[in-house]
Amino acid sequence: MAIYLPTAAVGNGRVLATLGGAGEIMTFFYPRIDFAQNIHECLPALYLGAPGHGVFMWTFGPQFRRQQHYLPQTNIVITELELPTPPVILTFQDFCPPQSDALVRTVTVRNTGRGRLEGVFLHYFDLNLGEVAVKQAVRYVPDEGYVIQHFRDVAVTVGGTRPGMWRCGKSIDQHAPSSAKSDMYDGHLDGQPEDIGQVDFALGYHLDLAPGQETEIEILIVGARSLQPPAQQFLQLCAEGIPGLLTRTIEHDKNWLAQRQPASVSPRLQEAYQRALLAMTLLWDAREHSFIAAPEFDPHYLRCGGYGYCWPRDAAAAALALEHAGFTGYLPRLAGWLARVQLPSGLWGQRYWSQGQTAASWSLREDFHQIDQSASALYVLATYLAALPADAREAACAQYWETLEQAGQALAASVGQDGWHIPACDLWETYCGAFAYTNAAIYGALRAAAQCARLCRCDELAARWDEVAHAIQQATLASYGDGYFPRGQRASGETDPVVDSSTLGLVEPFGLLSPHNPDHRQIIESNLATIQAQLTLNLDGGAGIRRYEGDSYLDGAVGCVNTLWAAWVCLRLAQAYRDENTPKSAHYRQQALDYLDFCLDHTTATGLLPEIIGPNPDTSCWAAPHSWASGLLVECILALDKLQ
Repeated sequence: MAIYLPTAAVGNGRVLATLGGAGEIMTFFYPRIDFAQNIHECLPALYLGAPGHGVFMWTFGPQFRRQQHYLPQTNIVITELELPTPPVILTFQDFCPPQSDALVRTVTVRNTGRGRLEGVFLHYFDLNLGEVAVKQAVRYVPDEGYVIQHFRDVAVTVGGTRPGMWRCGKSIDQHAPSSAKSDMYDGHLDGQPEDIGQVDFALGYHLDLAPGQETEIEILIVGARSLQPPAQQFLQLCAEGIPGLLTRTIEHDKNWLAQRQPASVSPRLQEAYQRALLAMTLLWDAREHSFIAAPEFDPHYLRCGGYGYCWPRDAAAAALALEHAGFTGYLPRLAGWLARVQLPSGLWGQRYWSQGQTAASWSLREDFHQIDQSASALYVLATYLAALPADAREAACAQYWETLEQAGQALAASVGQDGWHIPACDLWETYCGAFAYTNAAIYGALRAAAQCARLCRCDELAARWDEVAHAIQQATLASYGDGYFPRGQRASGETDPVVDSSTLGLVEPFGLLSPHNPDHRQIIESNLATIQAQLTLNLDGGAGIRRYEGDSYLDGAVGCVNTLWAAWVCLRLAQAYRDENTPKSAHYRQQALDYLDFCLDHTTATGLLPEIIGPNPDTSCWAAPHSWASGLLVECILALDKLQ
């Protein structure tokens, strides 16, 4: 099965859909934003001419010129396809209305030629509800003009503008006469009203447009958990009307975005700031209060281990960035989710389903636990508690005390007398050993937890955690040599000398090193310079940062996350030098701007940030939108605004 990387995404915290650049609907996640992915194929097409005597074209064909963008300050996607001969413009508008389980699509077909345009707009649907291809049922409801497909406890209704033709069929062989897909190519659908098993269906809308004339087709895809009563939400949304749904969605997105912390930055960075904030809302499960890393695009793990899960680290980065940007509702809800999914050991898993079940993982076994995920979870929980107003802090700390104490004890126990954590999996989920980044994560978590312990009048425990954190800091600093921090120690105890950009984590977010400490600053600058010298990769006239020396993932691509991370550290150095009124501030500020420009030059066409910027077309925007990358961009914009 191929991997289809999206160019855009729409959602509302209840459903999540991804789109291709030609208007393909690649995914429709319901009833959670990580499961189930209910679409196998969902493709628009155009047939021009009389049935059986015209030309059939999928919109992903080479005949069309394509443009795609978001409406400003919204998560509404516009896809424009232009056909030169005969001159036709197709415009798709896709959005998910707030508080709904729906994807709304409007299709505008405009005749830009001088002659009459006749034909059919067609839309094909091969839905695998519950991610199951078989045992499905589909039927067309003629009285209402919609199709309903159902499997077990999931039903999806598709309708809106009444189609002029329809066909339900079987998708076992899409070239066989029984398939609705094979029935599309002559511009006519035979009207079969239902089928069961491995099913598909297609809808057709007649076109007869004079020069300059256009027509609009409305398509709603609505999920439900029951057939009783059928299509209830679908009918309610139809009654509200697409114009009303669109207005409500625009107002919702703009009102939400208006809460953001203002940032005095360039128009390009201002737009990127807003897009990153909006992108993180797509990855937020509004029912469960967790973040996924990115919409899933490789469910069979063909080229990676999948992205449609909640990693505590990525979720922490997103929630903290939103908190810093003025959105105060996400961090406390994530704290509650983390408390709910904590393991009996006091630690957390590598990754989870958004509902909290442990997901498929490869670093939960003994001596290969990904400890930095647990440290990130404790860090974000304790940071949230410590930052609460005084009148709310003590009660909240008491509420979460059991979670915090178990995590703090477990993390402290994972650190040996030498100040290094026990053998574990690194943050890139590849190597076993003790790592500077993981040490820094534990340091930040224990320092924050110690603050909370004092609020709970557990001074002895706070002192113990501070003592362990100090030992971690001293051991990590002692590893510095030859101008940089090595990755850490191998499982054998030998130094792992690899240059790894994750050592930037000693500065941000975990604060093991401070740019405002002159001794630390010199070390930070030298470590950053080594990372830049060893991990810079020139691509398309710019320069980004790879993850680590020898990284072969996606042919040794640039990390968008890693480049933004370097920009954040540069901005912290720029701020420290500015506070001292020294010229080096401008140097680091410019480096940060160059890194930001590079990342913005390598987003999807709609401005979504990926995790990885690959050197090949099929990996150029890997895993977008990405919650960690989006959070880092927001942190950089806020740091740049402070520096201004």
